[in-house]
Amino acid sequence: MRQPLITLLFSISLSLAAFYAMSENKPESFTTPEDAINAYITGVTTGSGDHVMSAFSEHARIQYYNQNDRFMDYTRDNFAADVDKGDNWDAEVKISNLQITGKAANAKIDFTWGEKAEHGYVDYLNLIQGADGWRITNKVAQYIKRSPAS
Repeated sequence: MRQPLITLLFSISLSLAAFYAMSENKPESFTTPEDAINAYITGVTTGSGDHVMSAFSEHARIQYYNQNDRFMDYTRDNFAADVDKGDNWDAEVKISNLQITGKAANAKIDFTWGEKAEHGYVDYLNLIQGADGWRITNKVAQYIKRSPAS
């Protein structure tokens, strides 16, 4: 009598472990473009590569000119690894423009930081809604020197 109960409990434990493992690897399903954009913003402002991985599609490209006017070109995985340092970035971030046409979208994101808000990035994101929800398909961005706030 004890053996079947132990076998049943062991089977249930294995099933739960498998379910947990599958749910851990499954990307989050974003129901709106804003959800994917906010996951990206959270990723870069908190140093979370996991958030970046979930926000971008598997084959996304990230290209931008940095503060030194150096052209940077990343795959999603490389960008997520570069971001994944756990560093908090004290930047003001806002979605300044979002256009949605059916299952396609484009967003302009403004980043501002510095003691006098003198630094910034302008990001342009393209997004698509697929079977697994909204994802960012590519990002292009430019660093800009802002006029210091008074």
